[in-house]
Amino acid sequence: MRKIPLLRLLCLIVFASGAGAQGVQNSDIFWLFGWSGVKAQSLGTSGVTLGSSSGLTFNYGYGYQILRKSAASLWIEFSPFFSGSSSVSGSIPGSANLSWSAFAPGVRFMVPVQSRISVYGIAGGGVGEFHVPVILAGTKPVLSDTNTWHGLFDIGGGVDFRLTRFLSMRGEFHDYVTGQGLSGAAGRNHPMAFGGFALHF
Repeated sequence: MRKIPLLRLLCLIVFASGAGAQGVQNSDIFWLFGWSGVKAQSLGTSGVTLGSSSGLTFNYGYGYQILRKSAASLWIEFSPFFSGSSSVSGSIPGSANLSWSAFAPGVRFMVPVQSRISVYGIAGGGVGEFHVPVILAGTKPVLSDTNTWHGLFDIGGGVDFRLTRFLSMRGEFHDYVTGQGLSGAAGRNHPMAFGGFALHF
């Protein structure tokens, strides 16, 4: 009797269990991870330079389907976001924390392009907590930061690949648009890429 390699057997189980993978399900929960960073830069006209920094980003949330027309569907989505760009050092003593977080409820429009694959667009808005590097004056100036809250707009899109009826892999791209110069961004845009998985029920 011919033996089936373990990896091939697992693949057969996953794909067989995904028959009719994109059935009508009204909710999903997702966990997405990525990597963010800020480039080395100068702090205004002070002449102080800041180093670069990077860290893990985490985006998780809950989606609920509110409308379905043929195969396309419209969802509301609640997804807090956390960026771990951590702290940066400068050309003077001290450090500045450039991490940030955001909460931007929105809508997701999903369209299946194949029995297992859907593409979607996301748009939303909310508020975020950001950090701004500052110089504390004194006999010896010190680099530090202050936090601020700011409204933001979120636009993005992604791809959902169903492994089974209840589990999928997901990749997304977002641009969080804010005021200028927040948490190390040179302008208003905070582009982020994520990858992870979602549970459907």
